[in-house]
Amino acid sequence: MSQGRAIVTSVVASAFRKPRRSSGMGPFWPNPAVIVTGIMTFVALFLGAKLLLDVWSITQARQLPRWIVEWSGILTAYGKSGWLLWPIAGLLVAAIIAGLRAASRADRLVFAATALRLAFLLSAVALPGLMTSILKPLIGRARPYLTGQPDAFFYAPFAYFRELLFGTMPFPEYAYGSMPSGHATTAVAIAVAFSALWPRLWPLFWSFALVICVTRLTIAVHHPTDVMVGAAIGGLGALAIRNYFAARRWVFAVDAAGQVHAMPGPGLRRLARASLRLRWRP
Repeated sequence: MSQGRAIVTSVVASAFRKPRRSSGMGPFWPNPAVIVTGIMTFVALFLGAKLLLDVWSITQARQLPRWIVEWSGILTAYGKSGWLLWPIAGLLVAAIIAGLRAASRADRLVFAATALRLAFLLSAVALPGLMTSILKPLIGRARPYLTGQPDAFFYAPFAYFRELLFGTMPFPEYAYGSMPSGHATTAVAIAVAFSALWPRLWPLFWSFALVICVTRLTIAVHHPTDVMVGAAIGGLGALAIRNYFAARRWVFAVDAAGQVHAMPGPGLRRLARASLRLRWRP
């Protein structure tokens, strides 16, 4: 147990340690001019979408064929984070326990590397989702057709808390939780995080994110601007977590130009062999 406590103490200490950068380099965020330009571009696109697309989108969604809406309702369920985060959390706990029971230092490193990758995926998806859950009740944007009309300018900040504490509405989020889209946040965070670890599979991950985002519109539970904001939070949040890990040389490495790359991890065969050598007796 003393060895286990030493490992946990080391990991916690390194999490708060000043980042170690290779030769003083990266990972780099864009320079201030690029950041300001990006923010201004997003605001312009947001305002344009709010004026031109929000009402049009939810109006058109009600005219879609029934089979499209039904299939969208099935697919959109995968935009919830629970189906992914709970298994990852379980695997993370298993990897930590296996590391404490490993037969050799080499096996401990295998499980430690696996645990760090799982920790990255868990935090990169969960933390942006948490941010979205905090913003929803504060913004209080009404769901499409809450008033019976396609009103894209109905905001009721803190109405969520009023209904939760004093109202009769059992699930206020269904009424006042339109912005940001939690499903879009989760889907884009998944795409960014998994693409960071397996860059060759990025078309698969981003196709998944695109499908989830579109289904939020086809079933008319979000405006396009809700999806835009949710996607921005998911993407930037996952990138921030990736850079946090990279600055500490966890899972990712930073090259001389400040670019972040996933480090090679243990393969399934090596992980299986290490698992077979676990010591379960005290």
